[in-house]
Amino acid sequence: MLFSKSIPSSGIKNKIALSAALLVIVGYFFIPYQEIRLERIRAFGENKAIGIVIEKNSRISEHNLNETEKERQTVRYRFVDPSGLPRERTAAVQSTFWRRISLGDSVIVYYAKAAPQVSRIEHEKENAVVRLLAKFSRGNTH
Repeated sequence: MLFSKSIPSSGIKNKIALSAALLVIVGYFFIPYQEIRLERIRAFGENKAIGIVIEKNSRISEHNLNETEKERQTVRYRFVDPSGLPRERTAAVQSTFWRRISLGDSVIVYYAKAAPQVSRIEHEKENAVVRLLAKFSRGNTH
């Protein structure tokens, strides 16, 4: 009888351990590696540059049309990095900023010292993970 009680309990322990391991593995798929990598590059410092708005777009998301239709405003900008190379990037921006900006307007661009192709502009929308990481990696840039 002593063995019959220990065998089921070890079976339950194995199932709990297997479930925990499975949860950890599944959790790895939800880690935003790209955002972590970009913020790590920005942690080495950012420089300021002046960029020019070269395109504005506004799209209504095709997903969740039954709920409130969400518009996504983007701005494409160009700036010149310290080596003289022109860089372009598209950034999702806040709707109030998007409405008041025009083609040809200048924007403040923050680019990573270690990798100028990694850039962002003021008023750019950032997800919650990036905002959390930015508290640790960025200095007071604005």
